Amino acid sequence: MTVTIVIFAAIALLLILFRTVHGDAAAVGGVDDLPHSTEAIDLPAFLNLVDPAEEIFLRANLTPKVFREVQRERLLATVDYVRRAAKNAGVLVRLGEAVSTEADPEASRLGRELATAAMRLRALALLALCFLYMRIALPDLHLSLLQVPTRYEYLIEEVVRLATFKRLVQAKRIVKTL
Repeated sequence: MTVTIVIFAAIALLLILFRTVHGDAAAVGGVDDLPHSTEAIDLPAFLNLVDPAEEIFLRANLTPKVFREVQRERLLATVDYVRRAAKNAGVLVRLGEAVSTEADPEASRLGRELATAAMRLRALALLALCFLYMRIALPDLHLSLLQVPTRYEYLIEEVVRLATFKRLVQAKRIVKTL
């Protein structure tokens, strides 16, 4: 059993590394492309789904059978949010790479910071997906995923900094698409 888990973990890590580096996002030329390339995430709902206190509350107030059903639905919803975060992070890696090649040193720095933050979030999100699928199979497994929405929030702040630097009037509209 232990050997199977180790092999599964090794394969999962290799897939995560491959997806993090290569990604699957189309090229993004600028911040203006984000509304067409990203999927919106309801951050408060996402935070609620991964809040350990919420799970404790549900476990204490529901019968074990009902809790498992509710928890499975919550985990499936979390998978969707994490998948969207990973996809959006892939798009933001491409944006950061595009901006990092600009002649303006400040824009280039902001682009590198955005790409780095997006790569970190993407790796974390892909790893979180592996853990989520394990939790769906083993509902009593306790794993915290609070870092994913927290890092996603940070990534949105990086996009805001870049949009503000570029003096984009539609920055608020762009952020709403993330």
